[in-house]
Amino acid sequence: MAAVKLLRAAPRTIWPILAVLAVISLGMDLVARQMGVPLDGPQFTASTWGYLAVLSLMTSSVVGVVLHILLTGRGPRGLGAGFVGFVVWTAAVTLMANVMMSVIQGAPTAAPAQLLPRFALVAIGGVGGAIVLTRLMLLPMAWLVGDPGATPAGSWGRMRGQLVPYILASLLLSLPVVMVGIIAVSAFGGAEGELTAGARIAAQLMAMAMAALSAALNAVMYLRLVGAPQRLGEVFD
Repeated sequence: MAAVKLLRAAPRTIWPILAVLAVISLGMDLVARQMGVPLDGPQFTASTWGYLAVLSLMTSSVVGVVLHILLTGRGPRGLGAGFVGFVVWTAAVTLMANVMMSVIQGAPTAAPAQLLPRFALVAIGGVGGAIVLTRLMLLPMAWLVGDPGATPAGSWGRMRGQLVPYILASLLLSLPVVMVGIIAVSAFGGAEGELTAGARIAAQLMAMAMAALSAALNAVMYLRLVGAPQRLGEVFD
């Protein structure tokens, strides 16, 4: 509820920014498919990873702008080191999630000898990585807003006892959006086979809503555990 209230009270500039993200993502998807980049198969090729890397960097940049607005009431001033660090961190996390997804998708067609290594990779890299990255989630946000004194140990300590509540809150926020998105995609003929234009638009709108809710939840966590950002430049104004 705090995340939803924060979105309702946020400056309306975040929605055009997210809409631009949806339009660019849809355009990239169409161009990649026309160029023959495999986006739906169980195996990820080099061109697929290139597409995902560009998409992750672009999405992370937009999310960084939205998150900065939610935390400070305004957008970032230029491409500072903190903003770049946030974008690189978030894009790397997204790519790691795609790696885990590719391992899972390729399991049904993998040789029996590969099943155990794949399971170990998902169990250690997926579950363990999710725990570690969640405990460190305050660190890139501190970079983003320029809070001084941000350290991995500080983020790790403040997130103690917050892992399960954060995951549950993420699920509660995302589940209705996913359900509505699936219904919308199916209604536009995207249940199976090639997605229609309407189904792709519905999927992008679902992704836009998910990005907004995720950014709001992260902002709430930061505001409650760290406090309102205070930039050094504002202290001495």
